[in-house]
This record gives sequence, structure tokens and C-alpha cells, in this order.
Amino acid sequence: MVNKVQEKVDQPANLTRIPKKVLNREDFIKLFITQLQYQDPMKPIENHEMALQLAAFNQVDQLSKLNESFENLLKFVKAQEFGYAGNMVGKLVKVEGNVGRVEGGSFLGASFKLDEPANQALVTIRDASGKIVRTITLQNLSKGAHTLDWDAKDNSGNPVPDGNYKISITVGEGEHVKSITPIITGRVTSVVFEDGKAKLKVNDEQTVNLEDLKEIAWR
Repeated sequence: MVNKVQEKVDQPANLTRIPKKVLNREDFIKLFITQLQYQDPMKPIENHEMALQLAAFNQVDQLSKLNESFENLLKFVKAQEFGYAGNMVGKLVKVEGNVGRVEGGSFLGASFKLDEPANQALVTIRDASGKIVRTITLQNLSKGAHTLDWDAKDNSGNPVPDGNYKISITVGEGEHVKSITPIITGRVTSVVFEDGKAKLKVNDEQTVNLEDLKEIAWR
């Protein structure tokens, strides 16, 4: 009597099959049934072995259902996050960055924080081409938060056009000069989806995560 398992092994393979890395519920059932069909009649599967395999099958089934539930939950969370982010388009937010904005002839605002007192801080404001339009020198600054008051005018006193402006702040003098990243007030112009997360486009230039927002102005 020819062993059916051996016949199956000896048959030439016409196709190259790439094995799955993960067995799903249907794969496990097919594998279990095939094992029963081709078991050695002289050495049938023992009761305890069958019990172990059935237990393993039950575990695979539960994991499959859990994975499906988790995927559905993840889709729901992403949809909620994207919807929440979408409602923020057009709103003003405060984020760490160096691109400020002028709208309707007014600067939307910016601030910065000092970890220690400083005798002097130099604020340099550049337009989109990189040209310096305004420099502001601040004196005798205490430790803590400070507001950047810019009247949206250039060094000659002329109003600057609406648009984005790069703001750089340095404190100290000589060898002790260091840069400080300001907190700018910007307009949320769109929502993008990157790396599986909804992110905000601020001033049409800076992309930020929702958790990186410092403040939201619902107007």
C-alpha cells in the first residue's frame, strides 16, 4: 500500500509558491483537515494532540477577531482625528516656528520665552525672498515670556504687503549669542495626512502635529 502522503510529496511542483508569513482562520482549518486526511492510519492523532490543536485553532480565531476589531477601531480614530482637524481650517493657532504672517495689514502675532534674563534681543524679519524688511532691538529683558510687537511696517515706516515673513530672534552679545525659536500665531490653511496621522498646514508653509499646538483661537 502506497502512502498517500508520500505520493503528495513526490509529485512535481509546477509552480513556485511563496509561503504566507501569517496563517489566518481559513488557513488553519485547511491545514488541520489536511493533516487529518493524510495522517498515518497506524498512528492516528492522539486525543491530547487533537485537543492541543483545537485549542490553538480557537486562539487563532480569537486573535483574528481581535485584530479585525482593532483595525476597525483604528479606522474610526483616524476618521475622528481627520474630521476634528478639518474643523480647524481657517482658525488661528499658536505653534513653535519661525514663519509669521501679516493679514489685512496686521501682524497675527508672535512671542518668545527666555530661560534667563538678557540685556538685549535682536529680532530680524525677512520677506519671502529673504530680504530684511525690519529689525527690532529689545533691551533689558527679564526671564519668562515676551510678546513681539511688530506694527507690520518696514524699517522705513512703510506698511509691508500681506503674506508670510520669517522671524529670527537672537539674544546675548559677542560669543554668548544664541538663537531662540518663537511661538507664532498662524492661520490653519489645510489638513494633510502623513505617516498615518492628520496634520495641520499653518500659513500654507509649516506642517505641525495636533499635539504640538500651543493654543487654539476658535475664530
